Amino acid sequence: MNHYTSGVILYGERELIRRQSLSKVNFDNYRAILSFVNIGNVHWKFLYINADDSCLYLVDPSRNSLEQEESDRAAKRFRESFKMRRTCYNKTDWVNVRLRGGVLTHPFQRDGSSCGVMVIMMAKAVMEAFPNKPEMTFLRTKKEMAQARRTFAQTILEASVFDSDTNCAMCATEKPPNPGPSITDWIQCDNCNCWFHSECLDMTNEQLSSAQKTEWKCVLCVT
Repeated sequence: MNHYTSGVILYGERELIRRQSLSKVNFDNYRAILSFVNIGNVHWKFLYINADDSCLYLVDPSRNSLEQEESDRAAKRFRESFKMRRTCYNKTDWVNVRLRGGVLTHPFQRDGSSCGVMVIMMAKAVMEAFPNKPEMTFLRTKKEMAQARRTFAQTILEASVFDSDTNCAMCATEKPPNPGPSITDWIQCDNCNCWFHSECLDMTNEQLSSAQKTEWKCVLCVT
């Protein structure tokens, strides 16, 4: 799940959640969800949902005594979003998964800038161990973090075709993934300057026109 959608579900208003309900996705085809959650454009957390054990983990790479409480709240938000999908779109996949919050044992970052590297390493550990709980034993020294950052950056750059000036920050493509009008409407966040397809945001023509006349911020910049 991309970070925009997970951010909307965790922190967005009800109408925004409805727009990002992923009505064309059948979650019964999946056993887990991985995502990264951006907090105030300054910090990253790791989101892991394991449908097999009905557990959601909102993992904070910084030392956080409220991790269980935050995971509990996140589980409630996702339960509500699946119920909303049933109400709005008659989608019943995962609606009976009674998600509860959980805590993973994990290392903590030792500085104020390694959260992004840490959450990627956490995701890697989860994927390698799935469906079992991962043992996150990676090192956190300055040298280790620098090496991991270089490795991930090289891998991403070699595989990436994303152009922030021509691709939507929601779907990461030039054209919306679903069939639609021949002309694609766009809107740019006035805070982070990211571009979005209005279709990916499920905006009506009236909502788009209204937003374009004001200073518009995407949901990640609003939270």
